[in-house]
Amino acid sequence: MKVLITGGAGFIGSVLTPLLIDKGHTVRVVDRGFFGLDHVDNRAQVIDGDILDFNPDWLDPMDAVIHLAGLSNDPMAAFSPRLNYMFNAAGAAIVAQATKSAGISRFVLGSTCSVYGTDDEELVDEERPTNPPYPYAISKLMAERAIGCLSDRQFRPIILRKGTVVGWSPRMRFDLVTNSMVKTAITERRIVVHNPRLWRPLIDVEDAARAYLAAVEADLAVTGIFNISTRNYNLRELAETVADALVDFDIRIRLEVQAQQGLRSYRVLTDKAKAVLHFESVKPMRTTVREVMVNLVTGSVVHLDDPRYYNVKQMELLMAQGLLDDGRPRPLESAIAVSA
Repeated sequence: MKVLITGGAGFIGSVLTPLLIDKGHTVRVVDRGFFGLDHVDNRAQVIDGDILDFNPDWLDPMDAVIHLAGLSNDPMAAFSPRLNYMFNAAGAAIVAQATKSAGISRFVLGSTCSVYGTDDEELVDEERPTNPPYPYAISKLMAERAIGCLSDRQFRPIILRKGTVVGWSPRMRFDLVTNSMVKTAITERRIVVHNPRLWRPLIDVEDAARAYLAAVEADLAVTGIFNISTRNYNLRELAETVADALVDFDIRIRLEVQAQQGLRSYRVLTDKAKAVLHFESVKPMRTTVREVMVNLVTGSVVHLDDPRYYNVKQMELLMAQGLLDDGRPRPLESAIAVSA
């Protein structure tokens, strides 16, 4: 298949692209490059493009679209509410409409389990009513509903509601819960848990990429929403798992437990993905931690505090350099001129 990935240079996209190519698919990446483009697999075609000004020609001659582009979490939504709704809600609708107009049946949307809000009394499946209280999840639910309006016999969207994605990626991030714990353990010899009772469904980025592969290769009879996760962790259990894995690297930490109020807490079921998409994640969290550490030990990251590894810090830098203006990306040429 010929697959277009929006946001293909991101945390998940830069793992997904080589996976698709290794499976025999041709990949075209559309990405604005806020976090760089040089780490994208060189076997993919890369287009420096803005989803808000989506060019229908980018879809020629694609067979499927995976939409990953957008702002990724609550801190990013708080940093720029305007960009949050523009990219996550409007951007997804624009790309989906163009995909349908081009006659492409398969569209895969990256969404989030955080649309369930604070609901951890029981495990929730895809039929559970959504109740997102914060802008990031609201924007992703808006995208889901827009795409649901486009669905018909010819346009067959699959929506993946992912748990928090963690692990090692060529576009590395240290602002994701497991990765952040590893980084703090290395630099401060401690792990801070703000609220040990909060629950999160977690999944390694490699398993998340495999879920997208399963979705894009699924029979066109398959459509709908799927929870994607490895397992549910409360944050204390996660911290203890990370700490235990780090002992293999002679890193011993102290665990600091606080009692801050949490933004969200939820636990999810993934039976539907197993039954319909035939997807089941395989990588345990201990392996995730080990892979992050192995890459750090081998020098894949030089400066742990580099803004490129933290979404909000990088966006602040881009705005300071004139790469973002009034909530809209500038053409790259003019942005370079401004920053120069």
